[in-house]
Amino acid sequence: MDKFRRLYIKWLVWRGKAIDIWSKSDYPADVLSNLCSNGFRLDGMVCGSMEGFLQSLKQKDKDKQRQICSMKGKNAKKMTSAGWQTDQIVWWKGVAIDRQSEEYGKLVRRAYQAMFEQNERFRTALMSTRGQKLFHSRGESNPFKTILTENELCTILTKLRDNYDKRDKGVERKKRVFVDMDNVLVDFESGLTQISEAVKKEYEGRLDEIPGLFGLMKPMPGAIDAMHELQKHYDLFILSTAPWKNPSAWSDKVTWVTKYLDDVFHKRMVITHRKDLCQGDYLIDDRGKNGTSEFSGEWIEFGSEKFPDWNSVLAYLGIELDNTALPKPHSNVVSSEEEIFETGGGGYVSFYQEDIERMKSMTVDEQIEYKSELIKNGRYTE
Repeated sequence: MDKFRRLYIKWLVWRGKAIDIWSKSDYPADVLSNLCSNGFRLDGMVCGSMEGFLQSLKQKDKDKQRQICSMKGKNAKKMTSAGWQTDQIVWWKGVAIDRQSEEYGKLVRRAYQAMFEQNERFRTALMSTRGQKLFHSRGESNPFKTILTENELCTILTKLRDNYDKRDKGVERKKRVFVDMDNVLVDFESGLTQISEAVKKEYEGRLDEIPGLFGLMKPMPGAIDAMHELQKHYDLFILSTAPWKNPSAWSDKVTWVTKYLDDVFHKRMVITHRKDLCQGDYLIDDRGKNGTSEFSGEWIEFGSEKFPDWNSVLAYLGIELDNTALPKPHSNVVSSEEEIFETGGGGYVSFYQEDIERMKSMTVDEQIEYKSELIKNGRYTE
């Protein structure tokens, strides 16, 4: 029967009626294989391939699971283990899950959904199979012997493909959120601390034109985790401005995104001095310049009294964190009376509200110089 079935599948493939998923086959069957290096991220875990994710489920040890999960397909397959088959228990981030339970099915479906949304190569390959039946003739059919059966795989992929087409026919879309970089995702001042005083003096009044500056900056507290939470519920894009006279800033910003958030924002980045030209539901930005105040959707003013940190932004957008609050930023947290500011010596000072209001109309360079003057003149509190 198996031999007859394989011949039948080959016949359908030859007629262009079906795709038999296999890593050594032609496109798109090879890209749809779990062994293909279609990276994605799930629940804060980096998955180097779907094979890496599936093989990691067999590991109770969290560190071992994280290691295997990050592997490419063929390397991950070498780490296979049959120990789970005895009690049919698999693991995800320290939680035991019955392989035959609906909970397990939901977890695997979430993983494929994440890969579909985050990995353009996989998504394109899957959508190219419209109108074709999916098979994985080399797959195991017994769910008690394999982490994923042929039927489970092909059912998940078919539903992903068909549901995506339904979305184009009027299914409600995710709301679109644009996110600024400087002092929203990126801590601007963290880059300046790595610049010599001589260079700062040379570029006095135009610090954002220092070559390579943007590549030195660190993420704002809580920003990375916040993006992974937002991605689950919204259609995310970066919407940033780069100094016109600093060409390296443009490439540095792309490099920064690739380093810290490529799984979220891969090819989802807009650099412009006219943010009002972009259409979306929300724009998270710390300043109203470059078209932000004219944005057609809602402007969420990051660093304001209403939205002092990423916790407040997520709460406003209806996202509840699982008993864990994101760290609060220290460089631009505004209360009703003061702003907390990190000094070069590693300490912190607070500015008065009237000075904070004055700084809102300044450029980043002007703010930095003004803060330095305030500290020099003793106009702050410890």
